[in-house]
Amino acid sequence: MFLGALAEQLEDAAPRLRPEAIEQAGTCLLDALACAYGGREMPWVSQARSVAGSGDEAAIWAAGGRRSGLSDAVFANSVACHALLHEDTHAESRVHPGTVVIPAALAIGERLGSPLVDVLRAIVLGYEAIAQVGAAVLTDDFVARGWRASSVFGPFGAAAAVSSLLRLDPAATAHALGLAASSSAGICQWARDGTTEVFFQNAGACRAGLAAALLAREGATGAASAVEGIFGLRQAFGGARGGAGLPEVRLDRMAISATFFKAHPSCALTQEAIDAAQQLAAQGIEPDAVADASVHTSGAAARYPGCDNGTSLTTTISRQMSLQFAVAAALTDGALRPHRYSGPLDPRLAELAARTSVVVDPDADRAFPARRDARVTVRLTDGRTVSATNRDGVNPTAAAVAEKFRDYAVPVLGPDADDIVTTVRDPGSCPDTAELVARLR
Repeated sequence: MFLGALAEQLEDAAPRLRPEAIEQAGTCLLDALACAYGGREMPWVSQARSVAGSGDEAAIWAAGGRRSGLSDAVFANSVACHALLHEDTHAESRVHPGTVVIPAALAIGERLGSPLVDVLRAIVLGYEAIAQVGAAVLTDDFVARGWRASSVFGPFGAAAAVSSLLRLDPAATAHALGLAASSSAGICQWARDGTTEVFFQNAGACRAGLAAALLAREGATGAASAVEGIFGLRQAFGGARGGAGLPEVRLDRMAISATFFKAHPSCALTQEAIDAAQQLAAQGIEPDAVADASVHTSGAAARYPGCDNGTSLTTTISRQMSLQFAVAAALTDGALRPHRYSGPLDPRLAELAARTSVVVDPDADRAFPARRDARVTVRLTDGRTVSATNRDGVNPTAAAVAEKFRDYAVPVLGPDADDIVTTVRDPGSCPDTAELVARLR
């Protein structure tokens, strides 16, 4: 059975993880915390916190020391991690794993007083569980049906991470993963309607995976064939029977090592087009001189809900998803400025976005997801055509992620932000994760 094999492989891998995987988990943790501090004042974060009940089980990050019940805190923290669309991404599975794995792992680590190294190890395993299930289930039909990968595969990541920290044996972990499968959900109609459930979907997955692991610890059972079975995820979500194979967890290519960090608070599939447009802006291309523009990218980007949208740009999420808006904003400002996402739509941006088309580039399509290439071409009113290309994606370094955390967190934490970076970079210095979490006020 797929999930039984996955549970066994994860347990076998746990004590043998390479130092670079643990280090990358620390970078992912800093990135998730950065997003939580940066998004702390977004409306959907306030909404998630407002429905959290009373309690003292877990901290709600960047909330002035507020605490709540475990599942409510995890939900609120996950929403905050996703609030800006500035979170990490695993391109192959199409998932933002930090938004679902890290809130659950850190909350359980806080509750148990786990060493930070154990929490980072659990994060690596959670990212891996997502990738392995995604590889088995993600099909062209999955995308065409409108499912959202983060909320379908996310419960497996949270369940795997929490199972590791609870020290469940492989049989119980398999049950946790089977229970998590029944929580897989999430459609992409928000991309058409411009609504905000997108910010809560991953939080639901995070909370569900946490509950699945806790239930498994108490003896609850879940279907071991929930991925490949006749009524399993591969059939229900991917429209395919058979052919799932078995997971293959390899220490030399863990999913966390293939996870990238966003340079811009925008859909992951717009990042390279933004950089290409910035190159054109740096050459002095004026938006008013652009007769029309085109974005040449992978089919994954062109076909993802909301990405090919040059006209319906009245809401924040519609602008954050749109390739046309991203290019228009980068050409106009020379960068992607977050204020462009809210308030009235600038008529110049709207007009330029409407003059921009999205084209599937065969080379970029073949290269994806191993490479994330994009080219932006503009035809100027004087008859010239100018292009810029971003090849092999955008991936800020660990140092850049630490700086991102400081940028978002210093207004709240002051110099304590540096102490948090230091602790995460030296996890052996933190024998009790609760001590770290206590500083996330």
